[in-house]
Amino acid sequence: MKIVRYYEHGGPEVLRVEEAPIPQPEAEQILLQVEAIDVGYIDSQVRASALWGTLTFPVAPGGYVYGRVVKVGSGVEEIHEGDHLLGFAPSGAYAEYALLPLANRILPLPKTTLSAEELVTLPVSGETAYHLLATSARLQPGESILIHAAAGGVMHLALQLARAMGAGQIIATASSPNKLTFAQELGADVLINYSEPNWAKQVEQATGGKGVDVILDAIGDQILLESLPLLAPFGRLIFYGLVSGRLPAIPPESLAGLMLGSKRFQGFSIMTLMQQHPELIARGREELYRYVEREEVRPRITRTFALADIAEAHRWLEARASYGKIVMRP
Repeated sequence: MKIVRYYEHGGPEVLRVEEAPIPQPEAEQILLQVEAIDVGYIDSQVRASALWGTLTFPVAPGGYVYGRVVKVGSGVEEIHEGDHLLGFAPSGAYAEYALLPLANRILPLPKTTLSAEELVTLPVSGETAYHLLATSARLQPGESILIHAAAGGVMHLALQLARAMGAGQIIATASSPNKLTFAQELGADVLINYSEPNWAKQVEQATGGKGVDVILDAIGDQILLESLPLLAPFGRLIFYGLVSGRLPAIPPESLAGLMLGSKRFQGFSIMTLMQQHPELIARGREELYRYVEREEVRPRITRTFALADIAEAHRWLEARASYGKIVMRP
């Protein structure tokens, strides 16, 4: 079978497509013939730098996969050959076949007509979007929200969820006219190009100087700094990524503004939530699936890559040329 590995940190060129024997399931493991593989920006960041943790090389990236069960190990009774499953493969997800621990499968799946490519995006992008809004920001009906990079893999789902949750004014930022048009199609009320030097002033004007109740940011750097003063009293800015590659120092005057305005600046990690509060993950998944089943939220797949083109997929992510989600098919 074909599998992707890399032997050092570096650019997309370090990704190798290699031949390997099909793995055999051990106790409480499931062997899937993979049909769809989730690809996220964090995958490229982990590959590129040791900043995200120490790796043991060679690395066969893990991730969420969807596919058909071809074999099960001992102790697996409720899953049968021919079933289709969605779940997390700790390693070897970028492959034609993947081993899935029984505890890592996701059941039940939403009762929808979503494709394999759409389904495989829900555990990371969909659940991150849900918990950013519901668990971290605690968005309330009628509250305004500013969503940075609103056409991205997570944020295009957060935009749809915000609308479904009854948000008031939804302000979407993106870096190109095409991405802003995409955000508008998903329900954004105000469109702002954050690459323009006066983007923050445009947000102020859109809110009549009142500020926004919730801000979601995964860019960091100057965008993050300029977002802090845009919070309304009791507003919440949730910071969950570092697409810019730069984490800014917060000036003392910004911290004073947070205190005096009773505002909240908070980090968020879906992995930490999974590890520390699995009960919240389970409840959140049920809620997310309700939105999906009511067709209020649907992942938008804008490009599908073959396994052989994994380096190009990572280049596409890093160039920030994509909007919606990209996935792989072996």
